[in-house]
Amino acid sequence: MNFFSIRKIPPGHKEAGSAMMVCILVMAIFTSLGLGWLVSSQIFLQVEGSRKLNRLALYAAENGLKTSLEAISGHLQSSYSGQEITEEDFQSLRGRLLSGENPLTGSDLDEIIEAVESYDDFSKMSWQVSASVEKTGLEDFEQYLKSTCRLIIDSTGRVQDFGGKRSEEVIASLTFYAGHLPLDRLSAAIEADGLPEEARDKINIIPSNPASIKNDQPLTLSQGTIPDNALPLISRGLKILKPDALPDWLLRQALGLPPGNEPVPDGVYLIRDDLGPGGVFVEGDLTQLLLGIETDWQIIQFQQEEKTWQIKFNPPSQKINFITPDGQIDDDGLLIPLIMINGQVKNLTGGQPGQDGFLIPSAEEETLSILSDCRLTIVSSGKINITTSLKAQGLEWKEGIPYLRQPDSPLTIWSTGKDFQTEEQVDGGINLLSQENNPMTITGNLVAGGEGLKIDSKSGEVQVAGSLAATRINPGDNQLTVFTGLQTGSLEDDTGGLNIYSDKPLIHLNEFKIIEWRVAK
Repeated sequence: MNFFSIRKIPPGHKEAGSAMMVCILVMAIFTSLGLGWLVSSQIFLQVEGSRKLNRLALYAAENGLKTSLEAISGHLQSSYSGQEITEEDFQSLRGRLLSGENPLTGSDLDEIIEAVESYDDFSKMSWQVSASVEKTGLEDFEQYLKSTCRLIIDSTGRVQDFGGKRSEEVIASLTFYAGHLPLDRLSAAIEADGLPEEARDKINIIPSNPASIKNDQPLTLSQGTIPDNALPLISRGLKILKPDALPDWLLRQALGLPPGNEPVPDGVYLIRDDLGPGGVFVEGDLTQLLLGIETDWQIIQFQQEEKTWQIKFNPPSQKINFITPDGQIDDDGLLIPLIMINGQVKNLTGGQPGQDGFLIPSAEEETLSILSDCRLTIVSSGKINITTSLKAQGLEWKEGIPYLRQPDSPLTIWSTGKDFQTEEQVDGGINLLSQENNPMTITGNLVAGGEGLKIDSKSGEVQVAGSLAATRINPGDNQLTVFTGLQTGSLEDDTGGLNIYSDKPLIHLNEFKIIEWRVAK
């Protein structure tokens, strides 16, 4: 018997076995690929989920910073924006600042930050914020202090059921003023009850400097904050050392007139002594006051009825030409750029030099009235009517926003509403009465005492590129826009400057600037 025999497999069976092996192999490949893709997808979903939770934690930290910045900004504006303080509080604050303290205390920050710790039920995000303040500088200008400090805000964000957390940090610079402040540091301010409710939508406050504090409406000051006594200012132009009053004999002495107690005759007087020139004093109402420039000379022209005076000065060369009805005076020295008018100005206007060298009133748009490095101050006891735009050299407009190349506004106009000598109340205030300029533009600082600021412009639009402080504002049917903080240079506080100080001590946050926003390590 043959136990070993060979059985032949039909050809069809061979093909079926091969096909099965191929199917098994293909199935194994696809199974491996599927399992790989499944594992890869799971890992991808886990990574993306972790990334998403990390992003949510970062968003939570960012929400904490935004919420805290909004809360701190609101607190600072309500507590430190032109707020009146007593003289005793100012002296106490001066002592604390000089001893090294900050105007913004840690307890203030703690109270604010507590209100911004938050949890969002919808997104399951939470954040916790902490803040600290560091003093970086202090300057004492006798009548007021300037304090700068750095605010550091840290925010840590989390997501519920996620162990990770993310942190962001903001560093901001703060500038505080305290004391009897220069009014141009307030940007836009008005005394209480000085703006009718129906006129509020006619006033726009637009900061040219993004670091400036944004206020849609002027700051509200208590009545009596805007001064009406010009004696501390004009004593500098008259070169008199801190007088208590201005009697006729003292004024005559300052003007170089013969001694006596007779009233000073109407006219325009250049203050001069052995130490050099002072300012320009005007006794009586002016029919017209013109401002203009010729190359690098500032021109100021005065008219009283039929008489005309003109002063030209060049700050770089310190040359002065003074033309009077009786002749011309040439002098050397740096003129104190202060025009003191004991009376009204019936027409303050821009002008261009004519063929005879005298200014001719001009309302043309290209007319420039103020030399860039002049820093001219005009103070009048009575009302001032401004009838054309007053534009300065170096004023540039970018996307509808004005900027100045020089660090300080070149012009300040102040109407006190009080006689310089008798100290009696007179008809004061500033009226903007342009009938030709569209819009009417004033480059500088306006301080409207007396009856405040009144506008009657034919164009219906007035722009003040500088600052505005007024006892009251009556815009009429006009739209008033105040562009604040338009200097592109750094503001320099100068106690030797011709500043107009608030009658009452104030504390004011002038700048809140974000320096850096970063992810904390």
